[in-house]
Amino acid sequence: MQPLHEDLVLIQDEIREFFGWDLDSDYKSAISLLEECSNPEPTISLQSKVTVVGAAVEDGYVPHQQTIVADGAIGAINDTSLVELIVTDGDGSPHIENAINKGIPICLHAHGDNFQEWKKIVSLSNSDQEILLTHQTPKTIEGMYNPGGFTDGDRAVCIALSLGAKEIELVGFSTDEVGRWSGVTDEKRKLIKLGWMNKVLEIVSLGLHK
Repeated sequence: MQPLHEDLVLIQDEIREFFGWDLDSDYKSAISLLEECSNPEPTISLQSKVTVVGAAVEDGYVPHQQTIVADGAIGAINDTSLVELIVTDGDGSPHIENAINKGIPICLHAHGDNFQEWKKIVSLSNSDQEILLTHQTPKTIEGMYNPGGFTDGDRAVCIALSLGAKEIELVGFSTDEVGRWSGVTDEKRKLIKLGWMNKVLEIVSLGLHK
């Protein structure tokens, strides 16, 4: 699973520098997750157009085609029959737990300060739960992927493209307000993160239209 464009990975270095995060912490979290998670990887075959649902989606949204959902936004969807994957770093409680109970495949992401979150998701998953593992380092880690991106929302877009989608429909994406399906968060800091999300989506747009 390769990123659409190398800039989607390179921007992660800019983000780490901006927030003062440590690459070594990202790497340690990724390796620890890989060691603790032995779940099967989902096999996903995407059509050319895919919907990606973000945290600002309205409650009761009904997917109309293959859909990838960012983290807690799965709580807005009652009919999950078209949901192929949930992309999470583990902070979308209790909606992620409910999705695991339904057996929906998840993409679990490791970054430097979410050890406890991904540990909880792994502990709640039975041996049949399909889990795709992602990280945010420039290193190659066998058994994990870095499709690029930053937040669960824009990373979900990157993943959809890496899995074969040619066109993306965005639902519930906002850069000027924190979506109701976001996990517990500092609003001011979250809005800054959404600004970076927008930069990632701009890279995606440029890559799609080359």
